[in-house]
Parts: sequence; structure tokens; C-alpha cells
Amino acid sequence: MRLFKRILLILAVLIAAAYYWLLLDNRPGDAAAKPVTIAQLRGLAEAMPGQKPTAVEVEQVAYRRLPGNLFTAGTGLKRRLISVMVFRLPVPGGQPIMIDSGVTAAASAEMGMEKFSPAARGRADTQLRAASLILLTHEHADHQGGIVGLGDSKLLDKVRFTAGQLPGNRWTDMMTWPKGPVPKATIGSTPLAVAPGVVAIPAPSHTPGSQMIFVRLADGREFLFAGDIATLASSWIETRARSRLVGDYLAPEDRAEVFAWLKTIKALRQASPKLQVIAGHDFEWIDHAKDKRGVKVGFPQ
Repeated sequence: MRLFKRILLILAVLIAAAYYWLLLDNRPGDAAAKPVTIAQLRGLAEAMPGQKPTAVEVEQVAYRRLPGNLFTAGTGLKRRLISVMVFRLPVPGGQPIMIDSGVTAAASAEMGMEKFSPAARGRADTQLRAASLILLTHEHADHQGGIVGLGDSKLLDKVRFTAGQLPGNRWTDMMTWPKGPVPKATIGSTPLAVAPGVVAIPAPSHTPGSQMIFVRLADGREFLFAGDIATLASSWIETRARSRLVGDYLAPEDRAEVFAWLKTIKALRQASPKLQVIAGHDFEWIDHAKDKRGVKVGFPQ
């Protein structure tokens, strides 16, 4: 009997340790914030002459609900809304700028999405075709798959790719790329102005091709699109990475670099308290009942 109790105790300890390690552990280590400043980003945003974007718009293409612990380690098992979004920046007298491209219907089904909106997908596709510039926060199918899935190599010429977002790695090779010349990387390893008011910030961490996008609108409002470096708003507010179950095993990422960029986001927000940080999947934060965060829900018909 004593042996049986000892075995049960050992099993309980092992299970508890595994649960802590895989879903709760959120120690950030000694990763330091990156040397990226709000002054630097503002300088780059003003470097290119021309019309800046005037607004930020969003379409929610799909969503599912999953335990919070998976995406913000240590926050509990309560299910959170994990949304797939596409963003549009209208430019006066010109074509819009798009950030991320969402997921295709086929990939949505493969990923087990609870809801997929063909209408939102159609509006996003229309705007992707009309865009002058497309930027992708990273190469996962729920961010990059929409533009690749349109099957038009000419549309890919509008995308400013990082090297990690091109064919030849685990995630990009899961997509069926259109026939034609392979796109080239035009974003390197340092922050780069890509349009008036818009700055790409290469940030390999969540994936090799991850980048953040800083946007300074014509009226001076500022936004930082964090992609999945910050899956939810609580990711950067509380400096919480994804669980090890996800970040080490299911969708491996560079955990130390993720923490470094989360600290960078927090430092940028502290330097500019009105900066709106847009997490990669947190539609509820964007569409908050009392504070819309300055983002309009829905694209033009």
C-alpha cells in the first residue's frame, strides 16, 4: 500500500512539473530589449515624402477559441478568442496599404477554425488586389496565406518580403505558391521606411521572417503591428510568451528573442503612451466596447 501511494505521489509530481513547464512557465530570462526607439521610428516614418495613411481598418476573416495558457503562458485555461485579421491603411488619392492577408477557406478548415467568413475574405481579397503595398508580419498561413492563396504571381510583386517569408522554409513550403518567378526579399535586418508614415521592423523571433510594422498616420496617431510576437494584448502588457507546448514543440519559435521583442514593445509604449499596439490575434482588444483603439472594423464594400 505504501509503495502504491509513493507511486501515485511521484506520478502527481511529474504531471504537475510537466504542466508547469509546458503551460505555465513564463520566465523571461535575461533577454534585453532591442535598441529600437520611438524617435528612430518617427524619423523613418517622416523620411519618405508623400501622403501618409489616414486610418486603420480591420476585417476579421476567421476565429477560434482556445485556452489562454497556450498563447500567454500562465494566464489560465479560460478560452480566448483567437482571430485571424487583415488590416487596411487607406491613402488619400491613392491605393491602400495592407498589413497581413489572412487565411484561405481551405487553410481555415485545416486549422480547425470555429468560424470562417467568406464575405470578409472577399472584401480582403478585393483590397489586396487594389493595394499599392502589402506587408506581412510573418510567414504563417493565417497571416501570409491569403495573398499566396490568390494564386497570382503579379500580386506578390506588391509584397515587401523578408527573406524568411519566401519559399524554402518549414512554414512557407506548406503553401502552394503561384507559378512564376520566386519573389525576392526587399527588407533586410534593420528598420526600413517602406512608404510615407510606414516602417518595417525586422524582428526574427516568433518565426525567421517575423517583422513588426510601425505606422504614423497623417493626423499623428501611431500604431505598432506586432504580429504574433504578441499574440494577445496581454502578451506585451504582461510580457508573456506563448506556452512552451506551443512555442517549443507545436510551432517552434526563438523564445529568448520573443521576450526581447516583447520588452522592446513595452519600452516603445512607455516612451509613447498613446502608441496603439496591435497584437496578432486580439480582435476583442481592438473592438473593445468602450475604446475602439482607433481602428475601424470593416473594409469598404
